[in-house]
Amino acid sequence: MEKKENVNVNENVKVEEKETAKLFVEREKFTGNDGKEYYSYFLKGKVRGRDVRVDFAPKDKGGYEPLDIVFDVQDKAELTIGKEEMVDSNTGRKSVYDTYTVKTVDTDGIEYVVGVKPTRNSDKALLQMLVNTMKVKR
Repeated sequence: MEKKENVNVNENVKVEEKETAKLFVEREKFTGNDGKEYYSYFLKGKVRGRDVRVDFAPKDKGGYEPLDIVFDVQDKAELTIGKEEMVDSNTGRKSVYDTYTVKTVDTDGIEYVVGVKPTRNSDKALLQMLVNTMKVKR
């Protein structure tokens, strides 16, 4: 029988943050099918003259509480896009991936930051188009 090895925990290393014009994620209240009120998180922009909307969600299921705390101060938060590198401790293989965080600052100067992710692959594609458009306009 073939013996399978377990892969060790990977290390994450921050690589860089992209320098673009500031992008802001907004929050909007909506009523679900169950009658309860919820929030949606999104970024609006224009790509080739079309209005587009990029939806965001917390990085994990428990992320709605910290996301609500970030948006307690205002219904708009600055989006930061960064790159991180993951290194597999067994093989040494490196993988680079994008990270997304939203941030607000309260009146006392305290920063509130939480990780988010584009909801669908199509949201990732639209976000990349927006960033590319902003780079050209600079």
